[in-house]
Amino acid sequence: MIKRTLTTSEAAHILLADEYANWTYEGAMALARYIEDLSEDMGEDVEFCHVAIRCDFSEYTANDLVAQYGYTIGRDLPSDDSWAANCEEIMSEIKEAVEEHIVAELDNGNFIVRDC
Repeated sequence: MIKRTLTTSEAAHILLADEYANWTYEGAMALARYIEDLSEDMGEDVEFCHVAIRCDFSEYTANDLVAQYGYTIGRDLPSDDSWAANCEEIMSEIKEAVEEHIVAELDNGNFIVRDC
């Protein structure tokens, strides 16, 4: 078996090259840093598999996060973007409900989430 150590940038590049994933550059970098930090926290190497990462994590816009996890706050949300009138309150409730799954909140307004 041949092993190779990846830099954060190399890992992000591999994530971005995955034609079946939809990462932004910022999202790929955040996810690569998360995996690197996880490896350091565990004190052992982590096998990097872009397919497994694509299956376990997603990058969501605020609208996508509401659509995917809105049910977690126990109230009906409109199917269109009219929820935006109460955006801060709703986003706060959703982020609190899925807090343990949010890996990163990005400067571009997106979220990296370990899908439940």
